[in-house]
Amino acid sequence: MFRLLMLVLLISSCAKEDTVKKTVERQRKTVKVAALQYYSRMGDKEYNWQLFKKLAQKAVEAEAKIIVLPEAAVTGYMNPAKDITWTTAKESEYELRIQGKAETVDGDFIKKYIALADELNVYLSIPFVEEDTGKYYNSVILSSPDGEVLIHHRKKSLWTHGDSGWCEEGNLKPEIVETTYGRLGLMICYDVHSMPEKLSELKADIVLYSVGWFGPNTEDWYKRRFPNRYVIPNNFAAFVSAWGNYLRHGLILVKSSFAVSI
Repeated sequence: MFRLLMLVLLISSCAKEDTVKKTVERQRKTVKVAALQYYSRMGDKEYNWQLFKKLAQKAVEAEAKIIVLPEAAVTGYMNPAKDITWTTAKESEYELRIQGKAETVDGDFIKKYIALADELNVYLSIPFVEEDTGKYYNSVILSSPDGEVLIHHRKKSLWTHGDSGWCEEGNLKPEIVETTYGRLGLMICYDVHSMPEKLSELKADIVLYSVGWFGPNTEDWYKRRFPNRYVIPNNFAAFVSAWGNYLRHGLILVKSSFAVSI
C-alpha cells in the first residue's frame, strides 16, 4: 500500500502598518506539499506513469498545491533488489543499457507529466534520466500549474555506484523561482553535498528534494542528520521524496511545519 506524505508548510510574511506605533502585522498563508514515496521500475515508463497518476490524484484530493517525486521517477534510477544500474556500455547481469530508455526535456513522457501538472493545477517536480545530444544526465524539472517549465536542474554531485556508469556531471547553474508560496529550488539525492549552500545563497524558501535511497539509517538521517546539517543552517524548508523501503513502497517521515519569510 502506498503512503502519501502530506507536509503542511506555514509561510509567513510581514506587512508594516502605517500607524503611530508602527506595529507589524504578520499574515500567515498555508500550502500543502505532497512528497510521493514510491519506487519506479527501470525503463518501464508506462508503469511509472500509471503509478504516479494515482498518487498525484490522491495528493490533489488532499488539497496539495506542490508535489515532489523520487529520483528519476519517470524513467527509473536503479534496481536495488538486484543491484542493477544503468550503463552506456555493454549490458550485463548487473547493468542495463540506457540507450533508448532516457527522455529528452521535451520527450513524450515528460510532456505527459507537464500536462498533468497543468490539469491538476499544481507545481510538480519531474525527475528523470535525461538524454541530450548523446550525453546522459540525472535531471529534474519543475513544472508550473500552467504547464510551464520553470527550472531545469542536472545532478551536480554524482554518487559513484549509481551514476558513474552513465551520468555526466550537471552543467546548469542552480536556479530558484518565485511563486505564490515562496522561492522554490530543486536538488537530487547526492546533491546534498553541494547544493544546500548554493540554494541558500539564492534565498530559497522551499527545496523540493528527489531521492533514490534506502538503508538501515533512514530514520536517523531524515529526523536528525539531514535537518541539522543541511536544512536548518541554510534557512529553507526541505520536502523529501524517496523510495523508502522499496519492498513496501513507503517511507514514514515526521509531518513537519516550517515558518519562512518571503
